[in-house]
Amino acid sequence: MAWLIGCGSTTQQVVTKVEIHKVRIPQELLNLSPLEKPHANNELDILNVYSLLFYKYRQCEIQINKIKELNDE
Repeated sequence: MAWLIGCGSTTQQVVTKVEIHKVRIPQELLNLSPLEKPHANNELDILNVYSLLFYKYRQCEIQINKIKELNDE
């Protein structure tokens, strides 16, 4: 993945310096396991589904934060 960063010195939006930074992101941070369609027959099943969805959400959030940390290095 490549990022393009530009710095300007005036309000006319003239780019005076351009840097290209390459960031290698491990494949495991780019993959997400698919979610199966939840089946809820009672209140306990509903709670379990919400718990699973929150767990998957947190996994996604952690991976995004790790990618951001790689970009900051």
